[in-house]
Amino acid sequence: MDSFHVVVLAVITLLIIPASLGENSTEWYDQGVSLMNQSKYQDAAAAFRNATDLDPNNTWAWLNLGKAMQEMNWITQSYDAFKNATNADPNNSWAWIFRGNFLQNRAQVPQSVSMYEKAISADPSNPWAYYNLGTAQQALSNYSEAQRAFYNTIQLDPKNEWGWYNLAMVQKSMGNSTGYTINLKQAVSLDPDLPKKVGLTQ
Repeated sequence: MDSFHVVVLAVITLLIIPASLGENSTEWYDQGVSLMNQSKYQDAAAAFRNATDLDPNNTWAWLNLGKAMQEMNWITQSYDAFKNATNADPNNSWAWIFRGNFLQNRAQVPQSVSMYEKAISADPSNPWAYYNLGTAQQALSNYSEAQRAFYNTIQLDPKNEWGWYNLAMVQKSMGNSTGYTINLKQAVSLDPDLPKKVGLTQ
């Protein structure tokens, strides 16, 4: 971990956030969320750090600490926060998804697959665990595995337009033009602006 960043964060924790919130982890967490919504990422990171100091098992404080640090491009510390989240609660599907997304966004796609698989093991009813697994398998050109993951996504959440869209794109890659047309149509029916969002011409 970068020692400079550790020192900076410690200073932020001591100086920026008011002391009036006391010893309540939940209150620090809520303060952090409010600051995140205002794009005050340094202050938010300090609040989330206080929350985790008071309650090391506050999984969502760890996750949002990681997000705040990402916004400041504190990459190593961000991933450490996500790892702490999965350590705090290995049964939190979203903690594994956050770790997986961090890795996938940094081209560590094979490593992200194992994170998404752990997310599914933690909560097989979370459609976004399957969705993100699908995007990773899609990036690896593992189209059969990606198709299976996107099928699971839309079975759990039939209104997930991104599940339908990515299923269509995978089927296009597999040469299934009929599947592509049908599933893309379903995606667009759920979000008429989707073609514009993804740069498709109609």
